[in-house]
Amino acid sequence: MIKGGRVKRVFPGGNTGIGFHSFFSYIAGSDIDRIYVLKGGPGTGKSTLMKNIAEAVINKGFGVELHQCASDNNSLDGLVIPTLKVAFLDGMKPHLYDPQFPGAVDEILNLGEYWNSAGIRAHTQVIMAAVTEGSRLFRSAYRYLGAAREIHENWEEKIGAMQDWGWVNQESHQLCKDILGNRPIAASPGRQRHLFVSAFTPEGPKSYVQTLAGPASRRIVIKGQPGAGKSTLLAKIATAAGERGYHVENYHSPIDPAKLQHVLIPELDTLLATSTELFPFTPEGEYSALSLDYGLNRDKMNRHQPELEADRQTFLQLLNTAIGLIKKAREAHLEVEDFYVANMDFAALDRLQERLLTQVLGRAEA
Repeated sequence: MIKGGRVKRVFPGGNTGIGFHSFFSYIAGSDIDRIYVLKGGPGTGKSTLMKNIAEAVINKGFGVELHQCASDNNSLDGLVIPTLKVAFLDGMKPHLYDPQFPGAVDEILNLGEYWNSAGIRAHTQVIMAAVTEGSRLFRSAYRYLGAAREIHENWEEKIGAMQDWGWVNQESHQLCKDILGNRPIAASPGRQRHLFVSAFTPEGPKSYVQTLAGPASRRIVIKGQPGAGKSTLLAKIATAAGERGYHVENYHSPIDPAKLQHVLIPELDTLLATSTELFPFTPEGEYSALSLDYGLNRDKMNRHQPELEADRQTFLQLLNTAIGLIKKAREAHLEVEDFYVANMDFAALDRLQERLLTQVLGRAEA
């Protein structure tokens, strides 16, 4: 892509320790007043259409949010163009979207209008078999991810029992003061947005945390063992910022979506990000860091090290098995896509894309 508007990459859904978890309802916020919902099977051009529109608006200097697909990191589940107040959403399973204001805000685009139904039906049995196999593989992957989460909780519980939580609370309080200052509690709390910026993809663990902050952003990196209090600290700051009226973006852990991995406070241009073995993060330029490992009891850590290492190795083994199954499920999905790609009228889709792009860019002139 030609250098232009800023690109932010996130995941609206993820393959997690509790199965597929969706934050799809948070893609388009209340400030978005035009939502295009794309319907159509795999390979019908939904992701390609969003990519092409994203490239065009980036080249015009507009920033975008690219909502990547966790099960296929080369595909998009959504596109947001904040300045133009426009969003595009993949409206097919598993990320279903129920239009709230059909015709007024939401426009449903059925890409099935551009396929050759007879050509697709000729491969019904093969398509059904591949879809069934893909579903089976995902179910198996989620069982392994669930087992990995259980072992990770076992690991966290041991570390948590070794932590000085009074010290963690003091560090959390001081960090809140440093970031939020003396701003009072607001009459109306700020909006809390929830997404992922890391995922377990067919290619392995993937993170786009580096796209959350701009070159002048304040970046604070939180380090520590599993269970040392990283999510607890982030939750305290996210809550405090929201109480003071700031809009907060909460980025959740793909291991356990109930826990936070990163917090972004856009109005303060401040990112609090964790750095871990699976998802390491070392920002470019200046940043500050806090290691919660300083509060751990070293004697207990040394005594329990063999057990902690057993948890770590078992967790990683289960996770790698799950990722292998997700990769196989993606291969089954690609097999299905081929039948749709071969039966699509892409010239008609190109005309649709041009019409949509004209509408989108026209908003800049309105």
